[in-house]
Amino acid sequence: MVLKRLLWVWTPHPHQYAYRSMRTTTMRLAHLIHEVEHNRNHYFQVSLPKKSGVGNQLHYRPHRTLLVLVDFSKVFDSIDHRVLSRLLVNIPGVNCRRWLRNFLFGRYARTRVGHRNSDRRPMLRGVPQGSVLGPYLLSLYVHPLLNLLNSFAGVTADMYADDLSIIVKGQSREDAIPTANMVL
Repeated sequence: MVLKRLLWVWTPHPHQYAYRSMRTTTMRLAHLIHEVEHNRNHYFQVSLPKKSGVGNQLHYRPHRTLLVLVDFSKVFDSIDHRVLSRLLVNIPGVNCRRWLRNFLFGRYARTRVGHRNSDRRPMLRGVPQGSVLGPYLLSLYVHPLLNLLNSFAGVTADMYADDLSIIVKGQSREDAIPTANMVL
């Protein structure tokens, strides 16, 4: 019920392929292949000196594509509740936001070794494992990251769950590497 309400008022980022109906790993792979092929078939002009040494001649060269793959380990355990709480401001509806905050906050954990229990500690990170809301809270959490990465010229970023793909287009590999380093 809460998930239906959440999806009614919020849409995951279009470049997040996981946890969405009609989105598959095959679609993500097709998008990656499309970007690489588009860059390879999209030419830019280069003015090079003529063999005679007099004047310049225009040449056409394909763009190069650099692909950076990132796998976030333990991503569901790493979601910072304070950051996610700030992102919930984007969700319309006071009651929905309040319910989601209550879902995240006020959780405690303790460790048991043998017959001894540790003190209770507040859970400040992570979403409950196995929860139907967990994947969508991750999508909400990475939404600003995907917006930021896709705002750079020549950069396309998408995700499937905790796997991030960053495609950087450049006139050469040497041209694409600084852009890739900047976005990382």
